[in-house]
Amino acid sequence: MLRGPPDPDILFVTISLLGISLAASLVSPHTLPLTTASSAVTDPGQSGRIAAYAVADRAADVNLMLAALNHRRAAKGLGPLQLDSRLCDVAYEHAADMSVRNYFDHNTPEGLTPFQRMTRAHVPYGYAGENMALDQSTSAAELALWQSPEHRDNILQPHYAKVGIAAVTSTDGLIFVEDFSD
Repeated sequence: MLRGPPDPDILFVTISLLGISLAASLVSPHTLPLTTASSAVTDPGQSGRIAAYAVADRAADVNLMLAALNHRRAAKGLGPLQLDSRLCDVAYEHAADMSVRNYFDHNTPEGLTPFQRMTRAHVPYGYAGENMALDQSTSAAELALWQSPEHRDNILQPHYAKVGIAAVTSTDGLIFVEDFSD
């Protein structure tokens, strides 16, 4: 991935029929400015009104996913990813939004991309990407991401130094969002 003018976003989606396992990966070489997001999200359907989400916190799942990411990177000679609170906020808001509004996509129903969400949160990046998974457990989601070449590319991207991870409960299982940046 090279820095430069925005190229079309590249979206990869894998679906495993062995249980409920959905995963998606989005990569962008965009260089955009990005800020800290709050724990509430503006509800686009309510004229900018802030909508608070009542989604269970899954901190233990986030820690397990981070440990797995860094274990995979270390095995390939790459440095660890640092958990970034601003990226975690962006990831959490998207995961919670998907859970509350019952969808699974990198883009919100209003069309906001991961990179636009990062920009709105004032998170600076030169390289950025997003992985998503929907599964019944953290280990199953991590394995589904690792077994997908596109997701593995995000996990092993040498330009990435930071990650934000969110895990929320949905009616279909656990939603994981991993937002990466340099």
